[in-house]
Amino acid sequence: MKALVLGSAAILSVAACATPYTPVPYDREAASVNTIIIVDEAMPEDASTRKLATNGGNIGNAAASAGLAGLLVVAVASGVEAGIESAQRSRMRKALEGQNFDAEAIFDAALMNSLATEGYTLSSVEYERENYTEFSPIKEDPNAEPDSAVLDVASVSYGYQLVGGNTLWRPFMYVKARMTDPADPSKVLMENIIAYNPVATPETIVNIPSEDTYGFESIEELEANPKRAAEGLRVAIERTAEAIAKLLY
Repeated sequence: MKALVLGSAAILSVAACATPYTPVPYDREAASVNTIIIVDEAMPEDASTRKLATNGGNIGNAAASAGLAGLLVVAVASGVEAGIESAQRSRMRKALEGQNFDAEAIFDAALMNSLATEGYTLSSVEYERENYTEFSPIKEDPNAEPDSAVLDVASVSYGYQLVGGNTLWRPFMYVKARMTDPADPSKVLMENIIAYNPVATPETIVNIPSEDTYGFESIEELEANPKRAAEGLRVAIERTAEAIAKLLY
């Protein structure tokens, strides 16, 4: 099938031979965790846009085989296309700002509410985060309570994406979650990837389909409906946070 390329973008994809991502499932009974210490500041301040080129099922299938790395199927834009997307991103962000959109507050509330419902005692800790795509360097705490664990979420990106040339702009979110033993951070109790509106759907990660209600045919339509745009992204963030909590049930 002929590739659908945005502008003169070239495709950057990872070969299907890449090592598949392997999550660490959580065993609540064995872990005996009652208190979860959540690392603050998981979310980048600003939403982003992604314009992804497609190659029929070929790229999607390769990405699914490649796991984590394979999900990073992106359009490497030429100068012209990059300029167009930069303008679209700015307009999308302005629409969200007009709705006083606070991604971090939405995420924190959804995550903490979901975990509290399961009976966990919650607290938080701050670490200097070099970037939002990587986990924080968790410091060893020899005085940590034996029933505690540290939950860190690295938000690779969130916002609106367009896949191919003839689809809608839809909310997306892509995060990594890891829970470790604070007395020995090298001991991973849970790790997984959560993708809302994923490009590919490898079975090793948590895939959450987007809701059809929040699709826009153009950035102009998104700008004209800022309340619905903010609501769509709020749903994406909340569903993602709830999925993280469910990994710890």
